[in-house]
Amino acid sequence: MGVVKSLLKHNPLTVNAYDKLLDFRTRATDAYVFVATTGRSGTKSLTKIFESAVDAACFHEPHPIMFNDYPAGVDKEKYFRQLFFARKRVHIKRSAIGRKYYLETNHQFIKNFVYPAVECFKDKIRIVHILRDPVKVAASFYAINSIPCKTHQGRYYLLNPFEDDNLIKIPDLLSDDGEFSDDISKCIWYWYEVHTRAKLAKQRCPHVQWFTMTTDDFNDKSKMVNMLESLEIEFDYGELEKVVGTRENTCKELKKNKIELEECTQKHDKLLERMENRYGKGFWISDLVSAQFSDNSSKLSVS
Repeated sequence: MGVVKSLLKHNPLTVNAYDKLLDFRTRATDAYVFVATTGRSGTKSLTKIFESAVDAACFHEPHPIMFNDYPAGVDKEKYFRQLFFARKRVHIKRSAIGRKYYLETNHQFIKNFVYPAVECFKDKIRIVHILRDPVKVAASFYAINSIPCKTHQGRYYLLNPFEDDNLIKIPDLLSDDGEFSDDISKCIWYWYEVHTRAKLAKQRCPHVQWFTMTTDDFNDKSKMVNMLESLEIEFDYGELEKVVGTRENTCKELKKNKIELEECTQKHDKLLERMENRYGKGFWISDLVSAQFSDNSSKLSVS
């Protein structure tokens, strides 16, 4: 009986019929907001800021998270598209019932479901693009032993630098016998791959409203007000004041590895030079990224 119930629940006809009902029940929802970022860039802090929004459903990595635990040999794009339309959109819309805004901070978005989400939510979708210094992001992932394609956390949350569908293809440099075979270089590559994917998404979805910011902006009330107003989100200023500048999800208990920022910076600069030799200077920067980033792409001054 349980198997039959599960088949009926996820049958395309059943899902589509339920989706139409959800569309009706979420007709008053004005916006669906997601983030495009690497992780370790303040998404949990942004969730607290989003909670100052009036009449909003706010979530940090809600089920289904859309992990990279796809079966071997599948068409990844097709797999995540089917997963989104069969399950993810149902959870999103169900959570948005009776709410004016749906706000989700999930760094799997830009990697695994940006395009089906744009297709699904159309002119109601908004995307916040968050940038943090690539050296600090890489060092943070390295510290908690989240290494692309190597550790459990890295395999589930991050990207695999040896996959064929990557935009930044440097397997020869990152392989065991390559010039950058160390773990920190894989983390550095991951930062550039994610933001290059964000650049592509902006190009492919020019009608979508994006807002670009740095992690450091979370400490500035005026910038957070500007973000929420730009996204056309009504918010409680008093509640916003309480959370601006607070830090969430520092993962101190998970930190196992340590690397000096100077060493990480040296590895970053050398790897970036190799990537720029192949893809051109500023290859990851889109027209919608502020000029303050494009002035010096290798030295993002954020904290």
